[in-house]
Amino acid sequence: MSYVSQPNFVSSPKHDVLLGLVELPVSNSWIGPRAGVITPSDRSKRRLVGAPCPGEGYAFKLARERLSKVELCEGEDHEDVLVGISMIVGKRAGLFGRSPIAFDVEFFIRLFGFDGTADASLEEFRKMFFKGAAHSYVVQRQLSDALPESTLKMTTAELSNTKDRRELFRI
Repeated sequence: MSYVSQPNFVSSPKHDVLLGLVELPVSNSWIGPRAGVITPSDRSKRRLVGAPCPGEGYAFKLARERLSKVELCEGEDHEDVLVGISMIVGKRAGLFGRSPIAFDVEFFIRLFGFDGTADASLEEFRKMFFKGAAHSYVVQRQLSDALPESTLKMTTAELSNTKDRRELFRI
């Protein structure tokens, strides 16, 4: 039972006298699907819906801090890479039901070879993959959809054992 304060000049329908507190009835439970909630089954059926997570903007801050120290190859736009990485980090965090963490950013820096491990073919792939991400919502959603759930849930040990990183994408 909960109480809410009430002004002294308001009378209660149960009593003739003015009261300071009125007892509110307990609300009935509500069971229905909430508008805007994206469930895992929704993500598998539809494209371009994303995977919301709490504090998704924090992914952008984490990516900006880490990517400021990364050397990009010629033809890569820093803003495109920054926005693209933060979109993917947000999706990974959403799949785990948590906020983004620095480990997520490190994982994708290693996946795309921004840590200096990329060969020429991976660098060419990166240029194509992130192109236009800073200015296009559709490109951002396509980036998120290009990584299957199995790739997003990989560990760094599994990533190290992968020979060709391009096979981890759904393009």
